[in-house]
Amino acid sequence: MANIIKTDLLVVGGSLAGMCAAITAKENNPELDVLVVEKYTSGYAGKANRGAGIMDAMAGVDPERYVEYHTKYNGDYLNDQDFLRDYANGLDKSVELLDKWSDGKISKTPEGKFRYLKWRAQITGKDEHGKLTFDNKDDFPWTLVAVDLDYMVNVRRYGAKIGVKFIDRTGIVDLLKDGERISGAVGYNIDDGSQSVYQCRAVVMATGACNYRIMPMWAGGRGEGIRACYRAGAQFRNCEMSSFYNWTSLENFESSMGVEYALYNSEGENVCKEFATTHHSDVDAYSIAEYYKQTKAGKGPLTYRMPENPLMPFLQQCCGSSAYFDRPFADRFWNNLFFNAFSQATNNECVPGLVGEFGALRVGRDFQTTVPGLFAAGDLSHTGGAYHGATTSPVMVRGSGLANAQYSGRLAGENAALFAAAHEFGTVDETEIVAIDRHFNGYGKQKGTVSVMDFLPKLHNVIQPLGNSLYRSQERMTNALARVKELQGELDTLKADDPHNMFGCLEMESMLLCAEMFFTASLERTESRGWFLREDYPEHEKELYWVTCQQTEDGGMQTKKERVPIETYKYQPMA
Repeated sequence: MANIIKTDLLVVGGSLAGMCAAITAKENNPELDVLVVEKYTSGYAGKANRGAGIMDAMAGVDPERYVEYHTKYNGDYLNDQDFLRDYANGLDKSVELLDKWSDGKISKTPEGKFRYLKWRAQITGKDEHGKLTFDNKDDFPWTLVAVDLDYMVNVRRYGAKIGVKFIDRTGIVDLLKDGERISGAVGYNIDDGSQSVYQCRAVVMATGACNYRIMPMWAGGRGEGIRACYRAGAQFRNCEMSSFYNWTSLENFESSMGVEYALYNSEGENVCKEFATTHHSDVDAYSIAEYYKQTKAGKGPLTYRMPENPLMPFLQQCCGSSAYFDRPFADRFWNNLFFNAFSQATNNECVPGLVGEFGALRVGRDFQTTVPGLFAAGDLSHTGGAYHGATTSPVMVRGSGLANAQYSGRLAGENAALFAAAHEFGTVDETEIVAIDRHFNGYGKQKGTVSVMDFLPKLHNVIQPLGNSLYRSQERMTNALARVKELQGELDTLKADDPHNMFGCLEMESMLLCAEMFFTASLERTESRGWFLREDYPEHEKELYWVTCQQTEDGGMQTKKERVPIETYKYQPMA
């Protein structure tokens, strides 16, 4: 029998969402044994401390305006509006708790109040303290706070102080079930390959989205948590929305914001500005589609004229200057990044780089999945929660990445703790553990000759092209799906001579599964809506529906259309 580690609540993933789940569970029920298992190092892993460090807040805005805006302009009425209302009403509490848990790392005024800034605000002058002032127009019904990028270390320290336990450098590869409910998980040390088996009353999965290892900031999201939940029978929703692209340079692969304001084709025409002036708060899908059309028409390469981007004063103050936000660590990071990535570029060619953000694990308003005892938080379940509708991920709105991680982690932790307190430990099946071990260690025993890094471009050649993943068509997606299945059949050509490469093989299997779900669900949606665009179906369908995806009992993949109960919601689409 395997050596079993027992814990009341197992949290898988030690970035912001997982840490918020663990801390909330422990604060709400101090007697609960809470364990965080992280593939790398809790407090350093994930994306939370690698971005702009900005976070949504209401700050006096009526949350109902937030619900209306996101339903009409971002979600295109595929939102679960009741869920979205919960989220909007919880944003300010999320800011307060993150500031508490990080020991005051959110930027404040000299009077000790949170310093707020509206998205796209423009500089108007300086205040009596010498700080820049902004117009802060009410174009968007929310605002931003900023947190210093070293805050996650403090969040981990806070968790440890209240009794949360941590196991690092251990990747969870599969979940265990007792009948229909979750009873544990199996993981392996990434350095020596030793196995760990966990028996628990509930699990919170917070392993991030799948990002296909293309754009550097997001490269850590490789889908193993998604694979584990899929194999456990969990349902997914809105898989077809998971194709976020960001503007980038082929020289540095760092993302650039506001490119659509100043993107020119080879004939000197600004081709995307019309999309930048409509209601959208971040990268617009139609501007990415326009890039595809321009290059197909032979009008590439497309170049970005940064001085014409009206967001630049805002971006420089928001991300890399203490003239507004007080963030010593972030100031150094962003100033170095701007200098190294942008000022030393040899050309201004710009391309869309696939971020992906496949995070379609379905959750309800309590952040429980369709499997009893299995909860999810963060990017793993954002699209599947449907509260932001027909959007591709939290980064559709700058600041919502951290806000979503904090809110979803907090609610998942709260409800998982209640579940754990109300249920006994489930049993773990030795035969399941042996089968999982055989599969994982099988990568080290197969006679393959291809390294993971040599195999990876084969996946990129399918998932990165805009004609497959953003501006889609029946023919291109059918061919892409067929190629994904071919690659799944070639996994036995991979070689793995140590635990790191064995995990690399599992990651490749997981990313291919995400790609299969993505293309399978995309073929089900025969319309263009929100972030989802089809060249062959440019109009809306009459009926609003979600597409769900789930593993069948015989190991196949089943997709279904589920009608959106729009008549029960406040905001209705116009005829």
